[in-house]
Amino acid sequence: MNRRVRIALLAVSALFAAALIAFGVVALGCPPVESLRDYRPPQASRVLDRDGKLLARLAPEERIVVPLAAMSPMLVRAFLAIEDQRFFEHHGIDWRRVGGALLRDLRTFSPREGSSTITMQLARNVFPDRLTRARTLRRKLAEMIVARRIEQQFSKQQILEMYLNQIYLGNGYYGVEAAARGYFGKPANDLTPAQAAMLAALPKAPSNYDPRRFPDLALKRRNLVLGQMSKANVISAKEEAAARKTKLRLRPGEEEGGAPWFVAEVRRQLHERFGPDAETQGLRVRTTLDAQLQHLAERELVRQIVAVESGKLGRFPGKRCAGDAEECLEGLFVALEPQSGDVRALVGGRDYELSEFDRANQARRQPGSTFKAFVWMAALQSGLPISALIDTSKAAPGEYAPADGQAPSDRPLTLREAMRISSNRAAVALGERVGVQKVIDAARACGIYDDIPAYPSTFLGAAAIAPISLVAAFAPFANGGTRVMPRFIDEVQSATGEVLWSEPLATAPALDPGVAFLMSSLLQDVVERGTGTAARAGLPGNLPVLGKTGTTNGAQDVWFIGATPGLVAGAWLGFDRPRSLGPAATGGRLAAPIWARTIAAWQRGKPIPAAFPPPPPGVELHEVDVRTGGLATAGCPRSQVVGEWYLSGTEPGECAEHAGGLSGFIQRTFSGWFH
Repeated sequence: MNRRVRIALLAVSALFAAALIAFGVVALGCPPVESLRDYRPPQASRVLDRDGKLLARLAPEERIVVPLAAMSPMLVRAFLAIEDQRFFEHHGIDWRRVGGALLRDLRTFSPREGSSTITMQLARNVFPDRLTRARTLRRKLAEMIVARRIEQQFSKQQILEMYLNQIYLGNGYYGVEAAARGYFGKPANDLTPAQAAMLAALPKAPSNYDPRRFPDLALKRRNLVLGQMSKANVISAKEEAAARKTKLRLRPGEEEGGAPWFVAEVRRQLHERFGPDAETQGLRVRTTLDAQLQHLAERELVRQIVAVESGKLGRFPGKRCAGDAEECLEGLFVALEPQSGDVRALVGGRDYELSEFDRANQARRQPGSTFKAFVWMAALQSGLPISALIDTSKAAPGEYAPADGQAPSDRPLTLREAMRISSNRAAVALGERVGVQKVIDAARACGIYDDIPAYPSTFLGAAAIAPISLVAAFAPFANGGTRVMPRFIDEVQSATGEVLWSEPLATAPALDPGVAFLMSSLLQDVVERGTGTAARAGLPGNLPVLGKTGTTNGAQDVWFIGATPGLVAGAWLGFDRPRSLGPAATGGRLAAPIWARTIAAWQRGKPIPAAFPPPPPGVELHEVDVRTGGLATAGCPRSQVVGEWYLSGTEPGECAEHAGGLSGFIQRTFSGWFH
């Protein structure tokens, strides 16, 4: 085709396009360009762990909007060199490229994308619903109309800024800033020529030239851009040659850190505070999560569930999980910092893909014997000393008498002994002695707000309680008496770094420090010598630990809730539709090992934290005869004498059975005569 024919065709094409555009202004109903003045491109809100590492993007678009001044001029010119060399010369439509494209289209009888300017690309990217990517003449005309309107209302610099913040560059990155940080770990104003060329190479086909999946194709396309940059005098020939020899050197893809149930709770709280579009506001959400502890908890929970299903830990009445969530054995693990309530780990089930139900926050489960802690707390608050004796013999006819295979039948138990062996009858007797309302009030004071019925079975943990509240309610026993509320979010920043919200700590006095100290002492004994000894396995001998096992009626729920000075955590196993876990199932056997292995692995290599709070003023240590409950005298057998803590004024009188002196002899010898 000679030059004159080509020029004539171009002229005819231009006139034809102009006529069609004039018609399209009336007929096509193009989107309103004026809306771009208020347009804010969506930016994925990011959830970070406590160390600032990515946990999750809350939307598929990873975008960081920055002004044009924050992009290097070389990067901007790289895009112009490959995408739109005459950008500053045309008014939205490059007629020279349109003519060439029309000639190609006439040969193939199909419209192509070769004539798109940066302004036209912007038009179809910001109005995707109105300007589809269908290869039709109608769509192309509409795109050209919108591009012209954009050019009439916005400066070239504004158009470039919108385009470079909007364009998709692969791997979920929208805009040059997100792509620069994602691919190279640096901002868009600090890229080398090779890196700038790599980003500019991507708009043509982000998937085909993905540098992570197809590095050879990406390098080929990048080098093409470098050649165009050299021709446009963006870089020198020497710089082009050096850049061509440069390897990609990509930053490893930023992996999302998991913790799906934790992230779901963060998402819910963000919606509540920032509205339904919180996920696309570009928020930077620093959370309280400890990623290492979270990973360990997920691993150990699943490991134990699989062991239980296999029958290694006793006969299991269920089946191995085969994908039916209602039939699969489930579990949870929650860990908080006892001083602040900061949630350090939360595992809401065995597999988020199997079930998104958050058993830590959304479920209500019977706590079993873990609830006995609040019965003992109420008793101590009522003035009973730890050495007070509880009769666990068979109850009178008509009285509530739960099964109790732990307690000896030949003698009463002190509060310490009864807690250590988790005696059911002692719990009911003690609860009846102090009153169910005081027990409920004790649980409320520690942060349990679920409905708790005023029945004797409540003393054994029959009420349905949110697991995370139950775990948090043990914090006062580890921190000296302060109630904490679980806290997931530390701080929320806007896309520009402005602090929008700092979540305050929610703490309040829950119980007297003296009572808290006594409870800590009792619960440490459970781990050292009682039903919770499995929680000690693998932990440093000098790491202080307190805790309580829990097994509900019929072994439908098994628990262990424990604390070190730095963490309070709970583990649970059960079915979503409660049923027995088997005849050998107990909290000490099935749940405590999850807790122990998780905490031991997390603690490894870390310094041992300071001990639990020491005895506060008003707490005294006395020797007591555990068989009689009285203060020890010289006549008490030393095998029955132990040191015991008391709140001032609650210590008992001398042991009557072994009282010293003549009065004691007379009392012991003649006491039976007067009955």
